[in-house]
Amino acid sequence: MATISSIGIGSNLDLSTLLDQLQKAEQAPLDAINTQAKSYQTKLSAYSQVQSVLDAYKAAAKKLSEAATFGAVKANVGTPDVMSATTAANAVPGNYSITVSALATAQSLVSGNVADQKAAIGGGELVFDFGEALATGGAATSTKKVTIPAGSSLEGMRDAINKAGIGVTASIVNDGSASPYHLVLTSDKTGTQSTMRVSSTDAALNNAIAFDPAAAAGVNKMEQKVPPANATLKINGIDVVSQSNSVVDAAQGVTMNLAKTGTTSLVVTRDNDAIKASVQAFVTAYNNIQSTAKTLTAFDTKAGTSSALTGDGTLRAIQSSLRSMFGGAMDDGNGGNITLIGVGISFNKDGTMALDDAKLTKALNNNLGGVTAMFSSTTGSGGIGKQASDYIGSLTKTDGALKSAQDGITKTLKDLEKDYSRVQDRVTATIDRYKAQFTQLDLMVAQMNRTSSYLTQQFNALTSSTKK
Repeated sequence: MATISSIGIGSNLDLSTLLDQLQKAEQAPLDAINTQAKSYQTKLSAYSQVQSVLDAYKAAAKKLSEAATFGAVKANVGTPDVMSATTAANAVPGNYSITVSALATAQSLVSGNVADQKAAIGGGELVFDFGEALATGGAATSTKKVTIPAGSSLEGMRDAINKAGIGVTASIVNDGSASPYHLVLTSDKTGTQSTMRVSSTDAALNNAIAFDPAAAAGVNKMEQKVPPANATLKINGIDVVSQSNSVVDAAQGVTMNLAKTGTTSLVVTRDNDAIKASVQAFVTAYNNIQSTAKTLTAFDTKAGTSSALTGDGTLRAIQSSLRSMFGGAMDDGNGGNITLIGVGISFNKDGTMALDDAKLTKALNNNLGGVTAMFSSTTGSGGIGKQASDYIGSLTKTDGALKSAQDGITKTLKDLEKDYSRVQDRVTATIDRYKAQFTQLDLMVAQMNRTSSYLTQQFNALTSSTKK
């Protein structure tokens, strides 16, 4: 059977336009599904925004749920050139006079002169013993071994030691003389506990770098240029010895980083600024929830359009539950009560929080224990910080309100995807059927037109012949 490449050509009928119109009509259900899917996608995206601000609020609330947050202190050093200081959560306020008598040093050994750093020396096993007692001929507390490949040079020994990672760094120094090269071994740690002894069963290696801190003068093949030493200092007249220049917990919760010898003061005070910053972060995070909810539930009365979560019951319930946590007085941990108003937190007409810095400062100075208990108490249902953190966590559990809402939308989207696929198959089959029918119609009309034309020609010819 003859075929027509473009519908309507054979019949001179506008079948292509008619087919397009039929296809558009058949696809109307697909457009409706797409519109519905976009609406649910928008809602799912809105829930993601809600979860984001809730997660930020949870983090801020969790910070306040930790009593250590309200024990924050800061260190002020009188002479920063002598040392710096940092504080941990367990630090407590205090005043200290610090006198640094000596800094901790790391042991450094230097080999004799070598003319060619690439010339072969030997190979075998190097033994590194470590321990404070080695200086007086005592036993080592630990031992590390390094294999030096046969025929290794000064460079080869350096590379093998560094690759072994035993807590000793090897380097080569050029002193500019006729035999300028020296192998330098430096302990990675300061203090007398890192004292090292170096030996080898290979005579050539032993002759190059053997060292024993307890050996008599002239016996060692390496010279100790920097002896291992501990940091020594006085804290309020008390002698303190540290293996490192980072002195930890000599003053509770304080790390002193010694820089030079000298005297300085150290004042550790409560860090109200850090505490207030944590409370402000909590207030800001709560307000971000409110502003996000307002945007996502807004209704434009002029345009008559709604937002993604306008009238959404899940979001409204979450807002209500969060607000209910701040309704009454809280246990101050000392037999009394404390309220948000008492620490400077109030609510605006639009549901957002406001923080009065002066009131919060006064509460921290006069009733730090009460403020701590209100936010972080572990008694009963816990403080506000714990309650808020736990509640937000419950929303995203398997059966949580927010998780359930998101899962419901995800399922609906999958169902719509299946519906779309099913309708699409039906539309395709229908259009294919229309196309086949139109093609047959086109061929039939074209054939009839040709027959009509032929008959007309024959009739005209017959008429013309009769007239003659």
